[in-house]
Amino acid sequence: MTETQGSRDPESPVDVTGRIRSFVSTELLFEDASAADTLSDDSQLLTVLDSLGLTQLVAFVEEEFAVEIDDAEVTVDNFRTIGDLARLISSKGR
Repeated sequence: MTETQGSRDPESPVDVTGRIRSFVSTELLFEDASAADTLSDDSQLLTVLDSLGLTQLVAFVEEEFAVEIDDAEVTVDNFRTIGDLARLISSKGR
C-alpha cells in the first residue's frame, strides 16, 4: 500500500488538482492530446467532458479522495473547472 493510496491524509490543494488533472488527461482525454496537453486548473471541464466522462470523474473523485459526491452537488458551479472541483473536495473535510 503506497502512501498516497493508503492513508488518505489531507492533501495539499496542488496535489488534489494535480491528481484530478492527471486522471482527466490520461483517462478521459486520451484521444485528444491537444486538450490534454493544455489542461490547467482553470480549464473548462464541461466543454471537454461528455456525460460518461463526468460520471467517470465523479467515481474517480469519490474513490481517490474518499468523499461522497451527492447528485445535487454535480452542478456547473462544482464541476466547471478542476479548481472548482478541488474546492468541493476541500469543503468535504479534506
